[in-house]
Amino acid sequence: MTFKPTYSKKDVDVLKDECLYKGFFEMRKLTLKHKKFNGQWSNPMTREMMVRSDAVCVLLFDPAADKVLLIEQFRPTMLRSESPWLLELVAGMVEEGETDEEVARRESLEEAGVVVKRLEYMFKFVPSPGGLVEYLRMYAGEFDSSSVDLTKTHGLDDENEDIKLHLMTSDEAIALLEQDVENASTIMGLQWFALNKTKLVKHWCV
Repeated sequence: MTFKPTYSKKDVDVLKDECLYKGFFEMRKLTLKHKKFNGQWSNPMTREMMVRSDAVCVLLFDPAADKVLLIEQFRPTMLRSESPWLLELVAGMVEEGETDEEVARRESLEEAGVVVKRLEYMFKFVPSPGGLVEYLRMYAGEFDSSSVDLTKTHGLDDENEDIKLHLMTSDEAIALLEQDVENASTIMGLQWFALNKTKLVKHWCV
């Protein structure tokens, strides 16, 4: 089955678009109305949206050694999480003029110290469609696990990154889904990997 949305963005009438804050994130307040499923128009409403650049996530996989590389780093989630150190995929925001592949390769080198050989597109998603305007585009990235040095930390000092590497078998990585990983892109990436690993190995090992 292929899903096709009932309407498109031309069925939304933005009456007012205000910028409330602009920093690392941008907060915008929209006054709008949209087409309803019965064909009529909704009443005008306000929606506050946090806007940021799209990002690329990479699940690093070595098909020859059957190893997956994940990263651990600090995130300011202290208000809700027992530990603000989360297990994640390599990821980075798309800068103006950059392609997804360029972001994937740059971030894999900066955050994990590895060179990506091939990339396989997984899917894209909106992390929180009710209040965040951002797309995350997901990829699997082939790398050589023999080049990984687990004694080193990674990341950029000027971005206050302090990243620890975790190298594991693909079965160990998939088994993490039985735990509370607490990071949406990590969960989704591992779920995709669990469903598509066999096909991915065949494709990359041709």
